[in-house]
Amino acid sequence: MDEIKVLLNKIIERLDVQGANIEQLKVDVAHLQGDVTDLKETQKKHDDLLARLVKGQERQDKILESLALRSLEQESELRELKRIK
Repeated sequence: MDEIKVLLNKIIERLDVQGANIEQLKVDVAHLQGDVTDLKETQKKHDDLLARLVKGQERQDKILESLALRSLEQESELRELKRIK
């Protein structure tokens, strides 16, 4: 009978430890879920910023193309003026 009580106490102790481990895991999972939510929000902000940067880069590319074309036109006009002199 004493052996059974000892075994039952050991089983109860193990169950208590497992219960505590499960509770800690629940806390850890909740913390990780919060971290994942934060990471998703940060990723969204980064995606938005990247989209803005890409749009700005495209705009600057068009401006540079326009300026290069204007520069070529001015060079042609200068050559024409020099030729006329």
